[in-house]
Amino acid sequence: MIVAFFAVPLLGLLFISPDPDSILSQAKLRFDTWEYDTVDYRFIYGRPAPVDSNIIFLAIDSPSLDVSTIMDKDTVAASHPLSLMQSFPYPHELYPLIYDRLIGAGARAVGFDLFFPAPKPDDPAFQQALNQYRDKVVIGMNFSSDKLRTNDTAHNTHMDVSGGGPSLNLPSAALFPEQDPSDDRLAFLNFWPDSDGVIRHTKYRTNVEDVNDLKGAEKLPKLYSFAARLAQKSGSVSQIPDDLDSRAIRYAGPPLQPFNKQSYPLYQIFDPHAWKDTLANGAVFRDKIVVVGPQADVLKDQLATPYGLMDGVEIHLNALNALLQNQFLHPVPRWVQGLLFICAASLTYGLAMGIASIALRFAAVVVLQGVYILLLLWAYNVPGWLLPAVGPCALLGGASGVGFVYDFLLAQLEKLRLRTTFERYTSPNVAKYLLDNSASYQEMLAGARKPVTVLFSDVRGFTTLSEKSDERELVAKLNEYLTGMVDCVFRHDGSLDKFIGDAVMAVWGNTPYNFGPKEDAIRAVRAARAMMSELHTLNAKWLKEGKTEWHIGIGLNHGEVIVGDVGSTQRKEFAIIGDAVNLASRLESLTKEYHVDILIGESVADLVRDQFVLRTVDLVQVKGKTEAVKTFAVVAEKSEPLPSARAKFLATYEEAVTAFRSRRFSEARDLLQEALKIQPDDFLATEYLEDCEVFIKTPPDASWTGVRVMTKK
Repeated sequence: MIVAFFAVPLLGLLFISPDPDSILSQAKLRFDTWEYDTVDYRFIYGRPAPVDSNIIFLAIDSPSLDVSTIMDKDTVAASHPLSLMQSFPYPHELYPLIYDRLIGAGARAVGFDLFFPAPKPDDPAFQQALNQYRDKVVIGMNFSSDKLRTNDTAHNTHMDVSGGGPSLNLPSAALFPEQDPSDDRLAFLNFWPDSDGVIRHTKYRTNVEDVNDLKGAEKLPKLYSFAARLAQKSGSVSQIPDDLDSRAIRYAGPPLQPFNKQSYPLYQIFDPHAWKDTLANGAVFRDKIVVVGPQADVLKDQLATPYGLMDGVEIHLNALNALLQNQFLHPVPRWVQGLLFICAASLTYGLAMGIASIALRFAAVVVLQGVYILLLLWAYNVPGWLLPAVGPCALLGGASGVGFVYDFLLAQLEKLRLRTTFERYTSPNVAKYLLDNSASYQEMLAGARKPVTVLFSDVRGFTTLSEKSDERELVAKLNEYLTGMVDCVFRHDGSLDKFIGDAVMAVWGNTPYNFGPKEDAIRAVRAARAMMSELHTLNAKWLKEGKTEWHIGIGLNHGEVIVGDVGSTQRKEFAIIGDAVNLASRLESLTKEYHVDILIGESVADLVRDQFVLRTVDLVQVKGKTEAVKTFAVVAEKSEPLPSARAKFLATYEEAVTAFRSRRFSEARDLLQEALKIQPDDFLATEYLEDCEVFIKTPPDASWTGVRVMTKK
């Protein structure tokens, strides 16, 4: 019993071991994840920082991206600055005009939460403004690595330096010819998240050596953060830390709330009415620190904070607000953490020795836990201390739990002991699972254009089948069918894009695992033929079981599409987008019209005709398209023996189609009649023959090109 009570406190003390390579320190990394959760609850439910009235935020919001969406043409045309605010990135000549407006109104400092890495033709005016107002202006630079996004005139606030080797990126030499990172107009825009990816801390000064964790960084020149540089420009130099330490900031509140009353759309500084009525002819900016940054949805660089996702520029506002008002949070020293562990262990031992009743001891533990939680909130709200939460509470509750289990073992049967132990460990295991498997924030994959072959297959009349079938039987049958179809796709190196009900969409060439457009198209056609063969096998099986047969149509098309990670922040999927996809779907629908199993577009036919025997189907303009496309049916691989009668039929049929499209309808009719003698029930030959009969009696006008226009999908 005594060993149990002292073993847990000992482990608690070892959790704060300073040795980063120890096994217990590695375990502490997971332990810290839980601790971060408790810290975030203190952010959410604790006291926020008051908002400094000297901070003004000018948002590059959606209206400011294109003022023509909210203002009449005459107003825009009458204002040169407004005429420049019709697309983003803005022309660089706009930024000097912003400086003139704000500094002319009396702003103490103006900072752009933007990065300007690429030179522009209008940089001379921008550079002149930076020189003219050098005592009041700040623009961004950043530390970058292979894991950091860098976009022209985009703020970059988040970096993961675990890959090593970050370097400092400066604005273009057209703006800063000397490329001096210590220039007092420059500030780094980065934040470094905690191990769980959440930003709770900020550095106000750093340098490349510090970012790369090199020795001696403290002795080298220090660079200013965006917030620190603005504080310096506004005259608050004494409040800027002189070290390289990271500081926990007290946020002013949830996203989009604290700075609302001090936020204005950027375009309003050039809108005559807003400038007069809303901004009091610029009096709003007098003696203020003005931060200009992106807030439009298309420009947002949202990062994880204790309050959830927050715009990067708003994190800068919080960092500046914390600096101006000394609103920092302070983790307690290691010796204080150790003392708290010892206190928790002592209380646990005292409860075990002093209270015999399990119920009373449990109540005492609950009360002590509640008191400690109140202490955590008081420490956060008043002196700004971040006391450890999980360790002492887990130690108190865990060690007490050991005592509860021990006492329970003395009074209950072995079966009840096992049940109690199991229930005791269920909750931590579930929590660990959720933490280890929770969805992490991902950077959106960059889009890319790729030539792909797309396959669509669909069960004909599935809606009717589903209405007449038993639900369980239908689901089982559909799963069996889809399993077979997907296996065919995978055997021929395709990738399954999605199921759309009973429909299957597969793609070749959309991943690095591809064989080039021609080989991808050949494999796609082989997969389509394999799917038809698999369905034939399934139908034979189903008929023996007394089930109905299924029939499918397959459409294939080749073309260039955009591939990328598409979706919402909650769910994404690697998708392909483009006209080639739509046409493949239309071709699948046309299989019913032409009574063929597999219908391929001209782009696929051009790639596979050396490998397959193809049969011309039609020249068709599908719904939603203005251009006609040649369509073909797949007869067989050229390596397969073709019966002489079948070969003769196809040759005669193709000759007839050529004559038909050349308006030689009588010749085409004769050839089709000859072909139908070989294969009397052929649907396409019969259809062409009927068209010939019509056109012989009533020839089409001169504009006729043989195109069949489809009016439905």
